[in-house]
Amino acid sequence: MKKAERQKDKEIRPGMQVEFICPKCGTHLAWALPDMEMNCPKCGNWVTNENRKKPKLDLMLPTDDDQLTLF
Repeated sequence: MKKAERQKDKEIRPGMQVEFICPKCGTHLAWALPDMEMNCPKCGNWVTNENRKKPKLDLMLPTDDDQLTLF
């Protein structure tokens, strides 16, 4: 199993997914590619990479990571 990688200097590498967390209500939405936009089902806020709430340790996962197979 591949380990999550720490984001260096806010650099998002191609093919890596980030965790989308709603900045308005804090709902954990999904792991997705940074160019995605999603609507929070709880509060209706649109979340993008620019406005997503970033955890203290902002991780990135490759698209073929075993942890994401369940989804």
